[in-house]
Amino acid sequence: MRRPGYYSLMSKYLYPFYILIHPADGYREMKVNNKFSLGFANGILALWVLREILDWGYVDFDFRTSMRQLQGEVNIFQILLTSVLIFAISVVSNWCFCTLMDGKGRMKEIWVAGAYAMMPYVALGIVRVGLTHVMVSGEAFYLTYLDTIGIVWSALLVFIGLMQIHDYSGPKTLMSIFLTLCGVLVIAFLVVLVSGLATQIYSFFATIYFELKLRYL
Repeated sequence: MRRPGYYSLMSKYLYPFYILIHPADGYREMKVNNKFSLGFANGILALWVLREILDWGYVDFDFRTSMRQLQGEVNIFQILLTSVLIFAISVVSNWCFCTLMDGKGRMKEIWVAGAYAMMPYVALGIVRVGLTHVMVSGEAFYLTYLDTIGIVWSALLVFIGLMQIHDYSGPKTLMSIFLTLCGVLVIAFLVVLVSGLATQIYSFFATIYFELKLRYL
């Protein structure tokens, strides 16, 4: 039987790997002992972007199924928009709602817990891209299984991480995740609305500028 607090002596850089196997204990001790690294978490997010770049433009041609993969042109802006930016909005949304629901997690803890939870998805995704260059198209279903394992594993880590970080029960954690998704949709709508309004204002003043330039300059 291990000593209480034994894993509190573990390096904060090894803690994410412990969390992969023992998420409940790992996330709890991470919060209690402040055993987390913001730099390591951001490194995982950087690898997430790399995973999306590889998945977009470097999958073997025989395994390209989506339109973006068939085009083969990597759109960095769209990758950032659908990965790190959505992640950041989700963290803010979760923090806002969980603050109202007596959640005990700080924004930094939510950010790190979420980033750690992405490790299986990121790692298995990068492995899958590499395997497309050594496997034949008839073995594509193995890669589908690999993707599924990464998604389910990461989703489970997100659920357990939020439950431990906020000290919630299972049903309350599910409710917080649902509200978080609603918040992401609202924030995304507001961003699109503000962006459209800013574009219209810019076009208005640009038109005035060119009219004045043609008349007086």
